[in-house]
Amino acid sequence: MSFSGHFSAFLFRRRLVILFAWLALLVAAAGFLAVHPLDRTETELSGAKGTEAHRVLTTLERDFGTKLGSSADVVLRGALDARAFERQLREAFPQVASVTELRGREAHRERLFHLQFQPELLIVEAQALTPGLRDWLGAYAREHRLDLAQLTGSTAFQYDAKAAGKKDSKQGESLSLVVSLGVLVLTFGSLSATLIPLLIGGSTLLLFNALVAVAHLPMNPVSRILSGLVGLGLAIDYTVFMVSRFKEEVRGDRPLAEAVRCTVAYPGRTVFFSALVMAVSIGALWLPDVSLSRTVVIDLLAVIGVSLLNTLVMGPVLLALKPDWLDKPRWLSRWIEARHAERFWRALAEAVVRHPKRSFALALGMLLLLALPATRMKLWEPVMAIAPKDSESMQAYQLLERDGWGGELVPVDVIVQAPPGKTIYEPETLAYLHDFTQAMERHPRVAAVRSLTSWNPTFDQGTYQAFYRIYGAAPWLAAGTPFAPLVSQDGATSTLVRIHPKDLMTLEDTQAILEAARQYARAHPERRVEVGGVVARVKDFTHELYRYLGAVLALVVGGVCVILAVYMRSVVLPLKAAVMNFLPILASLGGLTLLFQDGWLGGVLHTPHNGAVTNIVPLVLFCIVFGLSMDYEVLILSRITEAYERSKDLEAAVIEGLSRSGSLITGAALILLGVFATGIFSSSPQTQEICWGISVAILIDATIVRLLLVPSFMVLLGRWNWWMPGRKQGANADLAELRGG
Repeated sequence: MSFSGHFSAFLFRRRLVILFAWLALLVAAAGFLAVHPLDRTETELSGAKGTEAHRVLTTLERDFGTKLGSSADVVLRGALDARAFERQLREAFPQVASVTELRGREAHRERLFHLQFQPELLIVEAQALTPGLRDWLGAYAREHRLDLAQLTGSTAFQYDAKAAGKKDSKQGESLSLVVSLGVLVLTFGSLSATLIPLLIGGSTLLLFNALVAVAHLPMNPVSRILSGLVGLGLAIDYTVFMVSRFKEEVRGDRPLAEAVRCTVAYPGRTVFFSALVMAVSIGALWLPDVSLSRTVVIDLLAVIGVSLLNTLVMGPVLLALKPDWLDKPRWLSRWIEARHAERFWRALAEAVVRHPKRSFALALGMLLLLALPATRMKLWEPVMAIAPKDSESMQAYQLLERDGWGGELVPVDVIVQAPPGKTIYEPETLAYLHDFTQAMERHPRVAAVRSLTSWNPTFDQGTYQAFYRIYGAAPWLAAGTPFAPLVSQDGATSTLVRIHPKDLMTLEDTQAILEAARQYARAHPERRVEVGGVVARVKDFTHELYRYLGAVLALVVGGVCVILAVYMRSVVLPLKAAVMNFLPILASLGGLTLLFQDGWLGGVLHTPHNGAVTNIVPLVLFCIVFGLSMDYEVLILSRITEAYERSKDLEAAVIEGLSRSGSLITGAALILLGVFATGIFSSSPQTQEICWGISVAILIDATIVRLLLVPSFMVLLGRWNWWMPGRKQGANADLAELRGG
């Protein structure tokens, strides 16, 4: 007996024991999560080492006691004593290393204070201070009768994004279960049969969250939402395949044990290979040295494993408990069965088979037209727009924007080194700083520059040199001065210059400033200058993500082709599947460009108009969609191959395979669409982009690709579909084991 036979026999004999063990595990998982929430699993963004921006980050932390991104900003309106405010805030929050009032080059209605947290404090710990700081600011504003007191800045943006992610994840999963219920009822024609996929889906989420808490798996807002949606979608889809085949076997009057064996052997095998393909597709995201993508990989691989194990074990067990329940209530089952559209799918398949060239050309033309906008897609590196529009951090930032403030929240950081053995107080270095500061201040996209030679507008170069001659001889005098945070703590061997762009939301401004600072450094090499900051660091991550694009594509396509070649006993079908899977991805990128870059439907869907697509979205979208698409590919090819093996008539096999799997593919696609479409209305802009892209790809893949392009191309290829080196026949006898779905 094969492994699947032994496995199915074990599940059938021990089904009650396994059921009670599973229920006990779910109770334990729920109890553990009640005591150990997932909040502590959030991780910081890291990676992309060795770049200029990374060296600036390291220097800031080592020599200036400043951690990049570990800061917040307070927006105040009203009369107050700045020094008293700074003192009371630091007394209430010892984690705050410094409080500095920022001053623009023009008069402002709002006052802006920059909070720098202690460097030893983890960024996630600094983010966790956000609600406490907001409560304290609210009480301070009431006590001192201030008109406004709001917290914004780096840690506040991240905190608000994560809070929205947790909320959206729960709401999205709940709504997805409701949508799946409706689709499953229409797919199976009964209420009882729908409960099994929903039970498997819901329990998968519970077990995955418990695994994250027990194993301390890393997590970020993107992986939190994606892992929940992907896990739910896969678990339900996989179970749908098994329930559908089990119902067929039971209707064929097979004994219950034999029906379970066939369900494990055929759709179970399909599910296993589909999950393996999904894991390989996701695993390629590990190549870039970026913690964000690697965290997504860890969480998605974990949820894929939980989905697979839960489906393969509990699917057959639940099915074998009482199979006559699967058609209850019988009146609903009969009513829906009478309206099932197998005739429609057969008519469509016959039309495709009769006109394969026309169908292929039509489908390909539609896909290329949808993908056309992607040819002008631009990537965007969000810094603060990751937070929801209605969050306090974004509202405070928009208030600053209306008040004429620029990019004070996230400046360009420039480190200027003194010559070896000297300090930055030397006249030659101060002259260099003065010239560099003035050059940057003249840049049309710069709002202000904070440096050792800019804090007093009445000083000229000679006055600064005379002033620092005193402080250079007695460094302790600099403590508490406006320029003290700009001097390194290792004996004043370097200084920090902070350049504030006029508009941070227009990333071209910050990037132009970065390039201008680097050009100045190259043109004046007498001092060592390194340019960085949050925007430069995010740009590092974009470069690191796409530096491995060729390797990611090769790994995904190569790995998937090898797996499918083993599964399908063919070289041509996997290659065809890989090519076909690119087309809905390209079309979805076109949809992303229209929606987020061009602003289409923004008023209806309330999506942001970024003028570009977020940097990580295309790569994550490719890996996820490529894996998800294989579910339909494996399902339809298995059905066609099974029919071809029986009849040796390719056209008849395509008609039978498409007519038998059309409803199932549509139902599975609608389930995934219902799961991911809920994220389009998320408060998180990144979640909106990813879920929109996946939804468009699923819709196109399950319609144009699977129902038109794949069958027409198979007809055009003929016996070459099953070509294998060293094999002369069009389809070998071993293809009989490819029955699935």
